[in-house]
Amino acid sequence: MPMSVSSTPGGEVHPTPFVGPVEHSVAVLLDVSTLTIDEVDQYGYIKPGVLIQINGDKITGVSQVAYGAVIEAAKVAPAGSDTAALGAITDDVEVAVGLFVLINRDILEDSLGRALSADELSAVDAAGSHVAITPT
Repeated sequence: MPMSVSSTPGGEVHPTPFVGPVEHSVAVLLDVSTLTIDEVDQYGYIKPGVLIQINGDKITGVSQVAYGAVIEAAKVAPAGSDTAALGAITDDVEVAVGLFVLINRDILEDSLGRALSADELSAVDAAGSHVAITPT
């Protein structure tokens, strides 16, 4: 019997930025209002590898500690949300975060479409962080 193939719409595929296994995953309530369109794709999914603080916020300033990194894409916002729409979201979303991870910096930066900020890099180097990033 012949098989037919229909056209399916393409979407974004987010590569995993993790090198080796992801150890000790936990669920964290993510504050979506702290995210931008760099961390959330056009379909409303957070990208793997986004660095998260213990309180569920993304890294945005100095003296913050990277608690872990988002393990896999998870729906956090409506499709087509821009940064302003993300900032208006008041509901937190539960996401899986890996606590002991090694991240390939090049893959993460390609996925985010930007270089990691100095704040993000210092949050990884801060005491108490179990996240490590490969040098480029």
